Amino acid sequence: DEWELEEVPLENNPDCIATLSYEDGSLLNVIAFQSEMPSLDDFKEIIEESLLNDNAEIISSEIANVGKMPTIQIHSKISIPEIDFEMFSVVFLEDGFVYIFELRTVSDIVSKFMEIVRTFEILE
Repeated sequence: DEWELEEVPLENNPDCIATLSYEDGSLLNVIAFQSEMPSLDDFKEIIEESLLNDNAEIISSEIANVGKMPTIQIHSKISIPEIDFEMFSVVFLEDGFVYIFELRTVSDIVSKFMEIVRTFEILE
C-alpha cells in the first residue's frame, strides 16, 4: 500500500504543490496559496459554492479539528460523463496561507487520506 509522487502539472493548477496517486487510481492533490480569508466560515461558503457550481453533491461539510488545527472538512460526490468519484477535502488556514488536501477516489481509502492530513506540519 503505497502512495506515489506524480509530476505536478503546474500549467493546469499553479497552486498545486504535490500530487500523489494510490494504487487503486485515487489522487491526492495538495494545494497552497496566499489568501487574506478572514475565517474558516467565510472560506467554507466559497468552497461549497464552487462545488455546487461544478454540479457536485455535497454529502457533508463541517468545521472540525484535525490534530491541533481547526479545518474545513467537505465530502462531495462528483459525476461527470467520464467517471463518478468522491472527493474529500480538508482545508487549513495558517499564517496568511490556505492549504487544501483534496482526495479524489473511486474507492474507500479515507482513513489513509486522513492520516496524511493528521501528520501535516508547517516546517519553519
